Amino acid sequence: MNDQQPTPKEQASFAPPKAMTRIATTTQSISTKWAARIAWRWFLTPYPFKIPKREVPFENRFGSPTLFTHENGKRFPVYQLGSGPKNILLIHGWAGRFTQFGAIIEHLESIYPALLEEYTITGFNAVAHRGAEGKRTLMPEVAACVKQISDHLGGVDLAIAHSLGANATMYAGQSLGAEIKKQILIAPPGRISAMVDIFCSVIGFNKKVHTQIVKNLKAKFGEDFDLFSAPELAPSNNIPTLVFHDVHDRDTPIALGREVGKKMANGTYIETSGLGHRRILRDKKVLEEIANWAFNIS
Repeated sequence: MNDQQPTPKEQASFAPPKAMTRIATTTQSISTKWAARIAWRWFLTPYPFKIPKREVPFENRFGSPTLFTHENGKRFPVYQLGSGPKNILLIHGWAGRFTQFGAIIEHLESIYPALLEEYTITGFNAVAHRGAEGKRTLMPEVAACVKQISDHLGGVDLAIAHSLGANATMYAGQSLGAEIKKQILIAPPGRISAMVDIFCSVIGFNKKVHTQIVKNLKAKFGEDFDLFSAPELAPSNNIPTLVFHDVHDRDTPIALGREVGKKMANGTYIETSGLGHRRILRDKKVLEEIANWAFNIS
């Protein structure tokens, strides 16, 4: 799936407003401590992207959400479609929303007419994301959402996750005890430390600020905070797993996804080209691969 496709035109989700880069440059020239406080707050804050018009009809199909209360006290919306006894859970990435999986579900419905009779589709928007309370969050809190919903459902037959949501799904299943029978991970991130590198590079924070962010992560999660990362969790995975990553992904570089895919125990890794970080969720060939792998429908 990685031949003869153009480089994607989409902008990286990480692309910051110019005001952010100016603030980074100015504050760190005055005080590293001041700049580091700003950087840490930004690192924890998902950018509130507006939902694209193409996703609105899919969201409307689910009707009004149920509000779950996270272990941190913040409420987040959980949406459901279908009435089947089996469960599909949709786990979005950083600054994402469950409606990004609309093309996948609609494709499955088109070739599997009984989908919504046999399965209940559950989507949610994590704390600090669309319709949820809170402004800041981290991957373990997204994973806690996955665990809470899995427990509520009595287990998940198929988890479909994107970007940071892929890491959260793995962490929920392997470290928090969420019951997940199969999982599809699309554009998984690499080590948390690598994401700090990307964050600082894109916004323009210097090495001193970078060092302080790492210190904050160590203070919160311990010296080995990278052990929570997808590449570190991959070798001990025991859940049947399908992994996709695009060579032209501008948000999570291919080297990061490659490491996850190639280290994934009990997994299949597929590399695409020309789809970037988000169009991969709507590509016809990817949708066909998902249907074939998850439901044996070619």
